[in-house]
Amino acid sequence: MKKIFLCLSLALITYNSNAQDFSWGPKISLTSPSLNLSDVNEIQTVSETIDLLEDTDATIGYQFGLFARASLLGVYIQPEVLLSNSNSEIKYNDLSDSENPMEIVGEVRLNKLEIPVLIGKRFFKVLRVNAGPIFTLLINEDITQSSDYEKIESNYKDTTVGAQIGAGLDLAILTVDLRYEMGLQSITDGITIGENTFNADQRLNQFLLSVGIKF
Repeated sequence: MKKIFLCLSLALITYNSNAQDFSWGPKISLTSPSLNLSDVNEIQTVSETIDLLEDTDATIGYQFGLFARASLLGVYIQPEVLLSNSNSEIKYNDLSDSENPMEIVGEVRLNKLEIPVLIGKRFFKVLRVNAGPIFTLLINEDITQSSDYEKIESNYKDTTVGAQIGAGLDLAILTVDLRYEMGLQSITDGITIGENTFNADQRLNQFLLSVGIKF
């Protein structure tokens, strides 16, 4: 992560030395994350069968931080440093009792430091399109459940990489963006449910709507 910060700083300094336009400012975003599980549908053990539900209910999260934008030769680079909070769910059904299956829901809360680095282009002076990678550093995580039966635990990774794509508008000093973020790798090394540990491709995808002020 230190290497990422250093490379971004050097790139921005070099870019700004030749930039025709530079702005920066605070921004805040609302997010609608969805925790997608794949590669795991059923886990069968001697004593029980657990069925994982891949679809999760989206909840509202938020981000706040700073962005900078430097333009040159018709394109711009926009790095951001954001503190992020996201909530999502892990659901599973315990099917060991076929007559009375039990659904267990775990609410996942993640606090992160996120660093998107977007490359974009302007159209008609007010419209923008952009895309680029996002680097995420996990600060802390918490999983709360509706029941203590079959406790959920997940070994979340300290750093992950994703990608964002979106469009925005510049209206005087306001900048508005709508983006979609895709997880390019699993954010966890595995999930434990009760006494069973298994691998799962667990990715966090989300829509983001943000508003910022340019200086």
